[in-house]
Amino acid sequence: MPRKGSNSPVIIWIHGGVWTFGDKTDVDNKPEYFTSRGYVFISINHRLSPDAKFPVHVQDVADAVVWVYNNLVHYSGDPSKIFLMGYASGAHLAALVSLNEHLLKEAGGSLNFIKGVVLLDGVGFDMVSTMPDAVSKVREWCIDTFGDSPDNWADASPVSYVKAGGMAPPHLIIYAGTKSPTEKDAVLLAKKLTEAGIKNKVMNYSKKSNLSINKELGKDDDKVAEDILVFLHECLR
Repeated sequence: MPRKGSNSPVIIWIHGGVWTFGDKTDVDNKPEYFTSRGYVFISINHRLSPDAKFPVHVQDVADAVVWVYNNLVHYSGDPSKIFLMGYASGAHLAALVSLNEHLLKEAGGSLNFIKGVVLLDGVGFDMVSTMPDAVSKVREWCIDTFGDSPDNWADASPVSYVKAGGMAPPHLIIYAGTKSPTEKDAVLLAKKLTEAGIKNKVMNYSKKSNLSINKELGKDDDKVAEDILVFLHECLR
């Protein structure tokens, strides 16, 4: 919780773990960093594969967003200032919820609930193009989650839901390293969003890795966290 005030902006955090592992407690420095800067920070869980199959994971996230929206009165948060932030597979789920308007509608909400989205080294933005070239272990995780049907892969791809004239919120798309699979996904999603007239920004941190960009987020002098705050502030203007 923020140290001062009420009606604070809210960050809903979605952990990574290739849809098969991870937990809402995997937050490192993030809660202290963002709450000390006036944000409510809420980390959520979703069911995990291989027991859970798509679209259960993203439905859980949509349900959580609606629950947070309806209960922020108890947490000093402003329901008109909710941000989604996800890492790796969590970024994939955040993108799906923010671009496929039917998910929040089916959960009893609306895309209007989301002020902005931060995607941190996300994967799976275009599952159809990712799957043929995926290394064996990644492919195994994806099949455990989405099955082996290209139709399912298309349904699970955030790029499938980018459309002009929609209600999608602004997106900050962050990727680590150089010549990585997440770079390809980030650039493609940004291109689709730009073509549809959806506000977005892509940022690369070439000296970060997929692990360090998450683990170090919110540490002293962390440039990634500072840039995220700039984006959040811009969305709140």
